[in-house]
Amino acid sequence: MLKNYLPDLTWQEVDELKKRTDKVLIPIGSLEQHGPHLPLSTDTIIAFEVAKRVAEKLDIALIPPINFGFSIEHMDFSGTLSLDPLTLIALLRNLCSSLAKHGFKKIFIINGHGGNRATIESVIQLIKDELNISLYSFTLLSIVKKVFNKIRDSKEGELGHADELETSLMLTICPDKVKMDKCIDESPKLKPHLTFEASKREVAFSWRTKEISDSGVIGAPRKASVEKGRLMLDYLIDRIATIVRDL
Repeated sequence: MLKNYLPDLTWQEVDELKKRTDKVLIPIGSLEQHGPHLPLSTDTIIAFEVAKRVAEKLDIALIPPINFGFSIEHMDFSGTLSLDPLTLIALLRNLCSSLAKHGFKKIFIINGHGGNRATIESVIQLIKDELNISLYSFTLLSIVKKVFNKIRDSKEGELGHADELETSLMLTICPDKVKMDKCIDESPKLKPHLTFEASKREVAFSWRTKEISDSGVIGAPRKASVEKGRLMLDYLIDRIATIVRDL
C-alpha cells in the first residue's frame, strides 16, 4: 500500500492527510509506441515511479496517474491512444478543481511525456487564473538530460524516443518489461537544421514518427544500462523532492 495514495484511503483519512499537507502530485504519461522493446505505458511507468518516491519522501498526497496524453505523432503505430489537447485541458481542469475544493492548493504535475508539455504549461496558467491556486509542472526527460548528457554513450542525434535515456530508466524501474533482445538503434531521418537534441534545437517542427523512423525508435537504446538508469532516477527524485519541498 502506498502512503498517502488517494485510492487507498477513506474520506476520513483524506481529511487527516490534508491537515498535514496541502500539496498533491499528479503523474501523467501516455499510451504510445516505444519501439519493439518497451511497453506502450513507458512514459506513465516512469512518471508514476518518480511521483510515488517523491510523495513518500515528502509525506504528501498522490493521485493515480493519467495514462493518456497527446501522442498524435505516434498514431501510425498500433496501440497508441491519443487525447486531443482540449480534452487533456478539460481533464486537468476538472481534476485540479476537485483537488482544490478538498484543500489541496499546491498541485504538482509530474509529466513523463514530452508531447504533453505545451498543453500542461498552458493549462496551469488557465487554472491559476480560475482558482487562484499554485500549480507547477515537471517534464522529467527535460530535467534529467542534465545528468544524462554526462553519462550518455549515444552520439549527438541519437536521442529522441525509446532511446538510451528512456530505456535505462525502464531497466531500473521495471526490467521485466524491457525486451533488450529486441532493441533496435535508429537515427531519425530529419531534414537539415532539425534535431531532437534540446541544446541544439533552433526551430520547432511537426513530424509523424513513421516518416522518420521505421521501428518507432529515435536513438540508441542498445547503449542503455541499469547503472545509468539508477543515476538518473535518483537525480530526478532528489531534485524534484527538493523543489516541491521548497515550494
